[in-house]
Amino acid sequence: MFLKRTRPAFLWKISTRGKCVPLLPKLKILKTMKKLLFVNACVNRGTSRTCRIAGELVSLLEKREDCEVSELILEEEKMQALTSETLNRRSALSAGKDFSGEMFRYARQFREADCVVIAAPYWDLGFPAMLKIYIESVSIPGIVYRYGECGPAGLCRAEKIYYVTTRGGHVDDEKDLGYVTMAELGKLFGIGDVRCISLNGLDIPADDIDSIVKKVIDSLPDRL
Repeated sequence: MFLKRTRPAFLWKISTRGKCVPLLPKLKILKTMKKLLFVNACVNRGTSRTCRIAGELVSLLEKREDCEVSELILEEEKMQALTSETLNRRSALSAGKDFSGEMFRYARQFREADCVVIAAPYWDLGFPAMLKIYIESVSIPGIVYRYGECGPAGLCRAEKIYYVTTRGGHVDDEKDLGYVTMAELGKLFGIGDVRCISLNGLDIPADDIDSIVKKVIDSLPDRL
């Protein structure tokens, strides 16, 4: 996205030859960097194949789109599940349209991202609990979506969500409740393009797991 500033009339003068010339040097065209949000829901990140694939994807997007990357390592965020107290406080603030507090920072960050990458291993038909807690911190009416006469309408800036996951067995993307959840949330948030980058069968004995992971990484440029 490019923002171009124009010169007001009083910054021009008439030259002796009857031509308009600028009084100030030409203003440069300013480029605003896109924001890429990397939500990392992996554990054992040093050996996680999901984390490895997602990291390569983020690096590729950063170079291709000239993005500013913000990584949220959910394991380090120490988020807590909603309780009666925190839910009621959040509801009261939302009713007053006061979204300036710390408890809304994840939702504000998600709304302002131009692209989102979510990395989560396939656990128990879905994803780790910490990602669910994060989603509850993001999915707030008035920030990422709103209710209108025709139903909910998304308020997020992003055009795409990449959901990266690896599985021990063989599961179709459409039966992965983690991906299905993110695809439906994407629609709610106004992000219609939710892509799943997955790898199956990593707990089944194979000749070379690393080569299988590398094959997926090598295919990433064609999946953007």
